[in-house]
Amino acid sequence: MTKVFKKEAEVAWENHFMVDGAKLQWLYTKEKDDSPITVMKVLLKKGVTLPDHRHPDQPDLIYPLAGKATMFIEGEGEFPLEPGMVVQVPQNALHAIRRVEEELLLYNVFAPGTPYRPGKP
Repeated sequence: MTKVFKKEAEVAWENHFMVDGAKLQWLYTKEKDDSPITVMKVLLKKGVTLPDHRHPDQPDLIYPLAGKATMFIEGEGEFPLEPGMVVQVPQNALHAIRRVEEELLLYNVFAPGTPYRPGKP
């Protein structure tokens, strides 16, 4: 059964599995929590690019908490990514985070969940 609540301070940050200079805090996952959704925080340092990628099985909901970057979504093009906005990336759409100008902290939700992937060593 999924834990109803947890303290984010008790969840370790891990290296991002796709790129150096980034961290993930996997708050809820199927593998660790038996959760049907995946909830994470993503931290991208200034200058980092999260490369073009797709999520074939679910949309991606992104809520910036701090920082500034450029977001790309297939069919939409590039636009500023910053606090005060919510972005829903359609299922299987090619997307990326480019040109991180200020350290970027994102709250990220996938429903249905995306698989947990351990970070780069």
